[in-house]
Amino acid sequence: MKKIFLLGLLIILSLHIKAQSNDFYNLYFDGNALLVKGQYIKAIECYNKALKLSQPDYVYFNRGNAYFGKKDYTAAMADYNKALQMNKSYTEAYCQRGLVKSYLGDKTCCDDLKKAIKLDSPDAKEAYEKNCKKKKE
Repeated sequence: MKKIFLLGLLIILSLHIKAQSNDFYNLYFDGNALLVKGQYIKAIECYNKALKLSQPDYVYFNRGNAYFGKKDYTAAMADYNKALQMNKSYTEAYCQRGLVKSYLGDKTCCDDLKKAIKLDSPDAKEAYEKNCKKKKE
């Protein structure tokens, strides 16, 4: 009897975990679709809900992109910082953080863009040319 009870409990728990995983990905992909459409506030809401279920670096990065899109550079910076804290080789996060820093007039923007270039970001090369080359000349 105990074995049947434990087996039933395991099945219920595994179904619950799978449902949570599906909820997370549904929220994350909904946020991405809204981000692409420029519906930044709704995208942020989806990412916030997804982050309550799981906290991978890429959700912070995409939420940062949504904040960037609505020109909330302080919130974008916080999310890019969190993504980089979780993943030190997150190329796109260095690039985006460098762009935010350039908008905010932070002179360390070029350091982030150089780091992104070293990690093979083609977008960072263009941003570096635009934001950093002329500062040196």
